[in-house]
Formats: sequence, structure tokens, C-alpha cells
Amino acid sequence: MVQISSFFRNILLALLLVIATLSLYQKSYAASPILTISGKITDNSISFDINQLRAMPNFKIKTETIWTDGSHTYTAISVENLLTSIGAQGTQLILTALNDYSIEVPINVLIENNAFIAFEQDGKKMRIRDKGPLWLLYPFTDSPQINTPFYQSHSVWQLKNIEVL
Repeated sequence: MVQISSFFRNILLALLLVIATLSLYQKSYAASPILTISGKITDNSISFDINQLRAMPNFKIKTETIWTDGSHTYTAISVENLLTSIGAQGTQLILTALNDYSIEVPINVLIENNAFIAFEQDGKKMRIRDKGPLWLLYPFTDSPQINTPFYQSHSVWQLKNIEVL
């Protein structure tokens, strides 16, 4: 039988502890709510974690924005599908970001212009420093007529709350 010195045994134990901690961190991130929706919906309030959002019908869309260099491919869910799935009954949304930026937007404007909530950019989860984990966008490249300050102001990055009015 091979004997391992106490030094190498301690190193091995430390590495196993680091791996276990990282694994728990990833699981807790996946289970942590990243979007809360409240107001005029079927339930008073509902929260979604990233896995629940990924499980919804999603799509990939390539678009440019004024905040990014070049075109990027986003994996996203449509605002219309999200609102339908929660039984939204209002006409307006208040969109709020992690930094408490908020804006009130008519639901019909979002739906008519195919607004979406992105959770991946170029196949990678969106980090807070990359305008994530959620970013409400429009397909600006496909609809250049809406690439204006009015619609751009709806593009809430680091989206955390939606209130249905």
C-alpha cells in the first residue's frame, strides 16, 4: 500500500474542499431567484431562478446594441411568453435593475416590438459586469426603426424586478 505524506494528504483534502465549495456555489447560484415579478398576475408575486427561466421556451437572436461592440447572439425568452405564462393582467410594466434604475413601459410596446429577456450572450451566462444576469432588449438589428433613445431606454440590464400595473 502506498503511503501519502501528511503534507500531500493535506493538499489533497484542501483541493477536495475547494471543489466541494465551488460545486455548492454553482448549485446555490442556480437555485437563487434572479427575477421577481409582482403586481397584476395570477399569483401576487413569483420569483424565477436561472434554471426556471432556461426551462421556458427560448430562442437565440443576433443583434447589435449601442452598449456593445459588434453583433452578439443572445439566448432569451420573449417578454410576451413570460407575461402569458404568469397570467399578467396589466397594461404597464415597471422594470427595475440591480442598481435601482427603473422605467415604466407599456406592455403593448414591448410585445409589438418583440422585446426579449436575454440570459446568455454568445453562449455564456451573462455576468453582472456584462449587463447580466438578465438584460431586457429589443431586436435592434432586425428593426432599425426602433433603435432610438425611446426604445433604448427600455433596455434594462441587470434586470431584477418586474411589476405589472
